[in-house]
This record gives sequence, structure tokens and C-alpha cells, in this order.
Amino acid sequence: MINVSIVIPSYKGVHLYKKNLQAVLDCMRDQDELIVVDDASGSEDDTIIWFENKFATKKQESTPVEETDFYLGQYKEKNKTLRIVLLVNHQNQRFGASSNRGFKASQNELVFLINNDVAPHQDCLQYLIPHFNNEKVFAVGCLEHETHVNEIGGRNKLWFERGMFLHSRYKDLSGGETAWASGGSAMFRKSIFEKIGGFDKLYYPAYWEDIDLSFQARKQGFLVLFEPKAQVDHNHETTNRSVFGEQKINEMSWKNAKKFTWKNGNFWQKISFLLWQPYWLIKMR
Repeated sequence: MINVSIVIPSYKGVHLYKKNLQAVLDCMRDQDELIVVDDASGSEDDTIIWFENKFATKKQESTPVEETDFYLGQYKEKNKTLRIVLLVNHQNQRFGASSNRGFKASQNELVFLINNDVAPHQDCLQYLIPHFNNEKVFAVGCLEHETHVNEIGGRNKLWFERGMFLHSRYKDLSGGETAWASGGSAMFRKSIFEKIGGFDKLYYPAYWEDIDLSFQARKQGFLVLFEPKAQVDHNHETTNRSVFGEQKINEMSWKNAKKFTWKNGNFWQKISFLLWQPYWLIKMR
């Protein structure tokens, strides 16, 4: 059996563990690994105590990742035993860097990266893992049931128009290639993730880093796929909205869209980007 590491970056997430983490544990198999990266939640959050009570985690003398504290525990249920890791950042890093740290600490080649407000269906992993028999597959995204708006998604498209790369949902939710695998619910091949360099810190604090990661992989000839049978419930209680607010989120996303275009556009696309900037400045006011 191919074992999997599940990585969950989280900030002040105790209330979300109580809602969603049991579904994560239920989908895991014997000897799989759960890694939660707490992004310096601080004393206002009971993450460390909660993990100690539920998984008997204990702080280790050494850590596999710099600038983190490393807690190790275990979860046993029926015929499975799971390795439980809690990494606690010394300073707040946000999604990309926290995810990179989770990948670095993982012991397995296949890493299932999910948000702390995501509850995977129990059979989710069994539909993702077989795709990686093809060595060219880098990532496989899930079908997301967005419970807050009663919609489904997970397959995406990306195109260049009016000097910018733009994206939207793909209406066809049958299996196949997708423009990117969402950092909120997708499985990745660790060796390729590390070869690319993980999520680019250019996009700090958030947005477009998962689009860029898949873009880099596809440029190198790897496959990014969508598997509709691998399903999750995404309850969209993300910390970004509570920390930054809706207006700031939109500003960050637009700023990073421009960074993505400048990083990944060819010569003529960059010329187009510069020529179209007055249009976008007026439109985005």
C-alpha cells in the first residue's frame, strides 16, 4: 500500500478541527500521516493543548523544519495507526510557506494538501492515489462541494486576455486535465513539488500561489489532473477572510494576478500587460 501524508496549514483553527478533522482521520489508512502546520496562532488559540488531549502529542527536542516546534503523537482506531505531527511556526508565515514546511516534514512521496475547513469523503484517497502510477502526474485535484453556496467545483481554466492571465471554473466537471490543482484540496507528488521549489513566496501573503505551482509543473511537462470521484466538502470558513477582510482579499488577489502575469508571460504578453494597464486600473477601481 502506498502511504500518504495529509498536510493542513492552519491559523487559529481549533474550532475547525472540531468540525472537520474527524473526517480527515476517517479517510486515512493504516500508517498514513497527518501533519498540521499551526501558523503561530499564539496563546489566544488552544491548538497545542487540543492536539495533546486528542493525540497525546509531545514536544520533541529536535525538529525537521527550522523555526518551528515539533510535536509528535499517534491516533489509533480499529485496524489503523496514524502518525500525528503538529508543527508550530515561531512566526506567522501564511499559506504558502506553511504548506512548504508541511511538505518538508512529510515522510511520504504523496502529499494530500487540504484547508482546515475541508472535510474529505471517506473514499477520497482511493480515487487520487492510482493516478500517480503515471510518473508524469504531478497533482490531482478533488471535486469540491462548496456547502456555503450549494455549488460544486474543482476543475479550472486559465487564459491570457487583455494583457492579463485570467481564470475561472471549468463547467465540465468530468475527469481530465485542469489548469491547476487547488491548494485547498489536492494531492501532490512531493519530489516534483520540491524540484519546482514549492509555493513561491512571491505571492505572500496569499492567492495565486497554487495556480503558479501547477503552471510551473505543466511547463516542465508534468500532468495536473482533476478527479471528480475524489470528493470533499469545503465549508469555506477560511481565516483569510477574518484576518484581512473582503476588500483586502480582492486587492491581494489582483496584485498577485499581476505578479503571476509578469513572472510567467512571454515577451509579447509582457508588452501587452504594460499596454493594457490603464484599462485595468480604471476597471478595478
